[in-house]
Amino acid sequence: MRELNIIVTGIGGQGQLFLSRIIGEVFLKNNIPAYIAETHGLSQRGGTVVVHVRVGRDVRSPLIPLGEAHIMISLEIIEASRYIDYLRSNGVALINNKMIPPPGKRYDLDPQKLIDYIRSRVKHVYILNASKTALEYKMPISANIYMIGGLIKLLDRLEILSEELSDVVIRDLLPSKNKDINLLIYESGKNEMNLILTNEDLSELKKIFSR
Repeated sequence: MRELNIIVTGIGGQGQLFLSRIIGEVFLKNNIPAYIAETHGLSQRGGTVVVHVRVGRDVRSPLIPLGEAHIMISLEIIEASRYIDYLRSNGVALINNKMIPPPGKRYDLDPQKLIDYIRSRVKHVYILNASKTALEYKMPISANIYMIGGLIKLLDRLEILSEELSDVVIRDLLPSKNKDINLLIYESGKNEMNLILTNEDLSELKKIFSR
């Protein structure tokens, strides 16, 4: 692989760094170089966190230039809209269906309007029920694991990474505490991504990602 850029956004405390490190490790285990850099804010609860994940043999810098991310993974809708300029217009946005209004400020924010705005900028937008499903398993912090599942299914169907091999790596990387539940959440993310990714989308995305 020459280059694949993934931008990860969300609010501090949602587990973006853990998510990003797992993505990097999956690529490294497949003998593909991976670089991770955190920017824009601190990984503290309530603050904006953006993580750049760059993989491939042609990558020379850890930071993704504006408009050069192939994939965005966002754990929160406002942050997805805030950093959508990092994503290519023909890229893919995987967004957790959760909105967290900024603390101490009153905004009349409509999540659907934000999603419509994102769709006006990027063609391939997939809204995943990560937080809802993680909460159903009584593991709200594991929405990031759900999003990893969605990403792995996407990469497998695009024939970028093997889902089977990725499953083995992720199973090894997940902490032993609550591992069985987290694996169920991970599988749920894969299943939803598989359901919403149409054959038409897949055909178009394969052409884009093979360039």
